Amino acid sequence: MGQVHPLPTQSEGIDAAVTSQPPATVREIGSAHCGLCGSKLSARSLRYHVVSPQCCEMITVCHVCRKAALGEGYRPAE
Repeated sequence: MGQVHPLPTQSEGIDAAVTSQPPATVREIGSAHCGLCGSKLSARSLRYHVVSPQCCEMITVCHVCRKAALGEGYRPAE
């Protein structure tokens, strides 16, 4: 059978690594604009990321432009 070892206590420096970093700040993205048609994308609207075949840059597009972009050679961003 395998050997069982007790878990380390907090006094062994494990907690120090966690508390040494400042807490992460989370912010909400309110709105953005479609990279192709320029329409406003609110927080609830669907947004997609595609990669341009010309400059290999990722852009955010709306639902309608996504379908057109995929037909024009854009690739979905992974």
